[in-house]
Amino acid sequence: MEELKDVLSRMQADDKSVRNAIKVPSQNRLMITIDHGKPRFTAVGYSSGARKRRYVKPESDYIYKLANKAYGSELHRRLNFNADILARAIGQLLSTDYKDILHSLPAHFDLLDMQRVIDPSKAGIIGFPNPSDSVFPSEARLSLGHMDPWEWAAEPYCENTEHREYKIHPTSHGVNCRSKSESLLFEIYDSLEIPFHYDEVVTIGGTRISPDFIGARRDGKLIFHEHKGLLTEEYRLRNDWKSGLYASAEIHPGINLIYTYDSTSGTINTKLARETLKDIYWL
Repeated sequence: MEELKDVLSRMQADDKSVRNAIKVPSQNRLMITIDHGKPRFTAVGYSSGARKRRYVKPESDYIYKLANKAYGSELHRRLNFNADILARAIGQLLSTDYKDILHSLPAHFDLLDMQRVIDPSKAGIIGFPNPSDSVFPSEARLSLGHMDPWEWAAEPYCENTEHREYKIHPTSHGVNCRSKSESLLFEIYDSLEIPFHYDEVVTIGGTRISPDFIGARRDGKLIFHEHKGLLTEEYRLRNDWKSGLYASAEIHPGINLIYTYDSTSGTINTKLARETLKDIYWL
């Protein structure tokens, strides 16, 4: 479903680009006829309700401006038609995300190992580590205290292994991220020399959560960072619960919580993201 939404977003962006590219405000359209074996170009339009025709010289650039208008108008019609069908289809699809399916399952299924529910043969392979694992999610804290930030960054931590198949976007350090935007953010953190953990699982009041980044400022304060991608209504409804959870732990936007987003083209504004990080990390 998310892939279909990405396709729809690109289609809508392409349609907008096509409409912006049609630079001929004229109401004329191009008509090409063959006269004695040679093409004849005519600009056809209406004035005061009457049809007007005027011939255009074969070498005139106006021919290609009108041709581009015709091509762009048809491309716009097709993109708009396809986008409308796809939007209606997406609206009727049922989510296949495990967390959404969970609401339709019997009570207390959330206590079970998700991966083993999906595939009983995968014993011991789960989305979040069990208490028996060597590294288990700790309670989210606001500050490192007197601990050196770089020592903290080098420590092993409980990494989110849920849907590892989505971690396909490499960074220069050989770490794979879940999206292209997250891999770009990873590189920004690294270039700004900010000590950080990527996709660490922590708990807040017993609820597990995995911010995309947790970074340490030079005063020891920890900054939580959520990249929300393209903010669709479905994404918002599925993730709004995190805001209340963060607030309950004294984690607030602009203080020790960052939100970044993708543009409508599906990419992150790296310049804006860099400035946002520099501001909150006092760089």
